[in-house]
Amino acid sequence: MQRSREAAEGLKRLRAGLRFCALLGWTALQYPCLIGVTLLERLWPRAAIAPRQLTTRLWARGCLWILGVRLDVVGTPPQPPFFAAGNHLSYLDILVLHASLRGRFLAKAEVGQIPVAGHFARLAGTLFVKRERKRDLSRVRDELKEAIQGGEGVIVFPEGTSTRGAEVLPFRASLFQVAVDQNLPIAPFSLHYQVAPSAPPAHLSVCWWGEMEMMPHLLGLLMLDRISARVTFIEQRAGGSDRKSLAQSTWTQIQEHFEPSCVV
Repeated sequence: MQRSREAAEGLKRLRAGLRFCALLGWTALQYPCLIGVTLLERLWPRAAIAPRQLTTRLWARGCLWILGVRLDVVGTPPQPPFFAAGNHLSYLDILVLHASLRGRFLAKAEVGQIPVAGHFARLAGTLFVKRERKRDLSRVRDELKEAIQGGEGVIVFPEGTSTRGAEVLPFRASLFQVAVDQNLPIAPFSLHYQVAPSAPPAHLSVCWWGEMEMMPHLLGLLMLDRISARVTFIEQRAGGSDRKSLAQSTWTQIQEHFEPSCVV
């Protein structure tokens, strides 16, 4: 019995190592494409949109396959330009949404400082914000508006942090001013993860929240046999003239479709 457990643990670690190497290799293959897109963007910004979206979608779908993630898309994904908002559970959300949508993410400035991942995120068109600085928030709103006016979709996580998936936290309303100014309907989405009954629960093995350290959590995720990810795209409703009421109505829509990833 002890030997069988040790053998199973060894196989899990081998799987994690192989997946990690495969992720690095797959990302390295896409890197020259994104460098080329970045150079093209400096010359013809609009001409670079489609190649960047195609490359990031291909990269994300490849990463999900390597990780053993089965993606279930419910509803109709919005078409650019759009303003998509939803709950935030994990760094895996980025892959799930990149595989489902053609848009640019807004992320915390700290994400841009992560070695390799931060650089790749910039090449993929991610925008970064220092939420504690109001002046920076104004700058980011202008960048989001520019992206929308250029025909792109933008994806935000209004909770302001990732959670264990027990509930949807109240939404911060500031970013919804972009949708108000551009007269865009909100495209709400809800994320949910599930793992095999024998695996550590999803709120510990997939969701990344609180004071969890990145590398130990990633190792645990790489060791999982399979992950079921579901993104539900909720019917868009007309935008409003008040960002606070718009944020609240969007939260209510998502709450109605939300299924907890945390089962305790």
